[in-house]
Amino acid sequence: MSGSNFSTKHECAGCGDDIHATSLVRIQCTETSLVFCPECFAAGVEVGGHKAHHGYRFMDNGDFSPLNNNWSAKEMVQLLDGLEQFGYGNWNDVSRYVKSKTAIDCRDAVNNIFVSGPIGSLTYHEAARGQSVDHTAPTPSQPGPAPSQGSLSLHQLLALGFMPARDDFEMEHENDAEVLVSSIEAGPSLGASARMETEDEELEMSLKLAHVEMYQNKLKERDRRKQVSKNLTLVENFFKENPFNAMTGKLTIQKPKKKDSKQELLDKFKFVSSFMGIEEYKRVLAGVSKEREIKVRIKELLRYRKNGINNLQESESYEAERIKRNKKKADRKKALEAGLPEPVSIEPSPVKEAEADKAVDLDNVASITGLPGSDILSHNERRLCTSLRLHPSLYISYKTCLLRDHLQKKRGQNPKPVHPSGLDKIHRRKIFNFLLTSGWISAY
Repeated sequence: MSGSNFSTKHECAGCGDDIHATSLVRIQCTETSLVFCPECFAAGVEVGGHKAHHGYRFMDNGDFSPLNNNWSAKEMVQLLDGLEQFGYGNWNDVSRYVKSKTAIDCRDAVNNIFVSGPIGSLTYHEAARGQSVDHTAPTPSQPGPAPSQGSLSLHQLLALGFMPARDDFEMEHENDAEVLVSSIEAGPSLGASARMETEDEELEMSLKLAHVEMYQNKLKERDRRKQVSKNLTLVENFFKENPFNAMTGKLTIQKPKKKDSKQELLDKFKFVSSFMGIEEYKRVLAGVSKEREIKVRIKELLRYRKNGINNLQESESYEAERIKRNKKKADRKKALEAGLPEPVSIEPSPVKEAEADKAVDLDNVASITGLPGSDILSHNERRLCTSLRLHPSLYISYKTCLLRDHLQKKRGQNPKPVHPSGLDKIHRRKIFNFLLTSGWISAY
């Protein structure tokens, strides 16, 4: 029996008929791998590269009995394939796979030949049962590539993509490495490839060997990376720094620490230390540090100028007020997040006190001339404020808000409209229409 694939149909290279439909044997040329029926072989048929003087061998169709019983070679191969596929004890499935034998016949054949028979007596020993050694388990002196299951919980292993039952990861390093060998055939195929020249066969074999070698190198790199991670306990240290929350299924990633500006400067200019002396390197770092300080100071002075501060005394009071204002904002934000009412400031605002001292009853004033802010308004703006009985400072505040929103809209930003308190909807609409007709803003 030269081959075990008895289900393949073999056509004669000479006449083209199915050989085993009329004959128990076929003749295969040892040089071209072409097969012939006994009639064509006896007639000396020559096809393609096959010559009558080439070597040959006889091949059967599996209809003989190798053990001198009622089981043919074809049925015996089907029995073993079914046993491997469905498992010992599933005799009905094995019987359907063999087709020509019943479930009882399959069970008796396996027990009498492969378990209790001569094959079983030479391959199976009851005394040695249960004494097998698991060579895949890591030893303490040589830890395996997989993460230690004792130090990690099941949730942490699943977060890594490690499957304990398979002792493998769901995603490996070079996960597509198997593509190199998945399409490699075990041996030469029939047909056109059987008539390839010797040089082409050698080239194909070299290509297959190269793919196998590349695949082996990738597997070695996988094992090396796992071994390094195991030896250095990288996984355990990672979960110590980033605890895993089993309830949410997410990692509690810590916020990165703020970098020290001095250390950041040293890291940035480390490359110049290779071609500079010590004193020169120190002077360079000192100059860069001084430049940074000057830029920060210039930015601070520009902010003071933008807010109308002209001397150091005003800057000190401005910084004090800015700190208070930021603290109030932080307290208000915390109160809103906690669902508590906003804290009420008990300190009187100097701006509100000044406004209270200068409060004016606009209902009894025929003109706004002389009020704060009226001197910077145009003639039409004064007429508008007079007709609306509107204080100039309130008009200027709302005009500033509208212009700012308009500029943000032109830049493609989404403005957040802010309206001064004490201004009703009618006044807002009339001011908006006035600025629109005057050309200050465009409709949006």
